Amino acid sequence: MLVILHGWSDSYSSFRDLAKRLANPPPDGIAADVADIHLGDYISLDDQVTFADLVAALDRAWDDRGLPRSPRSVDAIVHSTGGLVIRDWLRRFSASDRPVHRLLMLAPANFGSPLAHTGRSVIGRAVKGWKGTRLFETGAQILKGLELASSYSWELAERDLFNPDSPLGDGSLLCTVLVGNTGYSGIAAVANKPGSDGTVRVSTANLQAARMLVDFSQAAGTAPQIDYQEAPAQGLAFAVVDGEDHGSITAKGRGTRESVTWSLICGALMVPDSGFAAWRARLEQHTASVSAAASKRPGDHFSAYQNTVIRVLDNQGAAVTDYVIEFYFNNDRTRRDRRLTQGVQEQVISSVHVYSQAKHYRSLLINCDRLYALYERPDDRLYMSITACPELASNKVGYRTYGDDDIGALMLDANQARDLFRPHRSLLITLCLKRFQQDDVFRFKDV
Repeated sequence: MLVILHGWSDSYSSFRDLAKRLANPPPDGIAADVADIHLGDYISLDDQVTFADLVAALDRAWDDRGLPRSPRSVDAIVHSTGGLVIRDWLRRFSASDRPVHRLLMLAPANFGSPLAHTGRSVIGRAVKGWKGTRLFETGAQILKGLELASSYSWELAERDLFNPDSPLGDGSLLCTVLVGNTGYSGIAAVANKPGSDGTVRVSTANLQAARMLVDFSQAAGTAPQIDYQEAPAQGLAFAVVDGEDHGSITAKGRGTRESVTWSLICGALMVPDSGFAAWRARLEQHTASVSAAASKRPGDHFSAYQNTVIRVLDNQGAAVTDYVIEFYFNNDRTRRDRRLTQGVQEQVISSVHVYSQAKHYRSLLINCDRLYALYERPDDRLYMSITACPELASNKVGYRTYGDDDIGALMLDANQARDLFRPHRSLLITLCLKRFQQDDVFRFKDV
């Protein structure tokens, strides 16, 4: 059995052609492995509907339709926002009870979309082209979750990627993510951003993510303590598909632009458990080949990027909203060091987005190709630090981050930078600062 879920602003009818084609005999379809195909349909443009509403409604509709809940009894295809919906739903199940066996994600917005926080007019024109409808009703609550660096996508990853009972990555569910690397053409090209398929970034689609805690709350001037963890990847496969945009990868209408795309779609829905490791390796090789060819194209659209999401908390657990992340090379005092540091600011950090609903969450799009090229000498080091307000020196409470000796820095040589900043993935970094109080904030007095 196969279930297909559409994305934001779409409907089930858009995927009828995909469903019919999949019902064909191999090699054009997977009829031998599909008994029934069900097209999910949900409301995504109502400003009052939340992801929690969609998950509850999906669960109810699943039973209303009589779909099976026995373990690994259903395969699923999801597009764009549908990826977040099914991930949120799957976390309701234990590892032994999940009804989904194979999960194919087409251009999923797993860690957000740069389109979600743009104006309604841009969203309407980019998604609908000349056929825009309902431009003033865009699903405000859904778009908040789809925004880059949203707390929703972070918390969802904590639950389904880094949780001991993770629904994804442990091999009990076989998940394949396919995403294009080409932007829209025509009027919809207004939405194109570097490293994206027109709607989602390659890096934000991938579920092979990592998280890191950098604790700056240690003694003044000492190096921060670091805790790094990668999400389990046993059940995750990922590929960048050359030449496809956010719409064409779904094989709607005239189908995919590249024949290899269709073979990957069918392969993801037919791969056996015993062959998934080989399937994952095949997609890694495919992505490496696509990335190598794309890197030779002019401009930065096809560069290799990492979605680096940062949130800053203090040692009391409170959000720190006024801060700047500092990247600099070596001691940043010589002319050469300042040139390299300028290169980081102007070429490596492609964009920064502050989450509108919680300003201590920020997304930095890191151009990995540009970063690697800045390491010109074996002894070059990239430093990462933070300056935050309020500053204790001029306030009753605050942080000690302004002085050179106040706070340490994360230091990376070339190999460490390559390991931390990897192409086509998301890295979730929590920075912890120590909050101080002046002596007169609280005192006991003699009688």
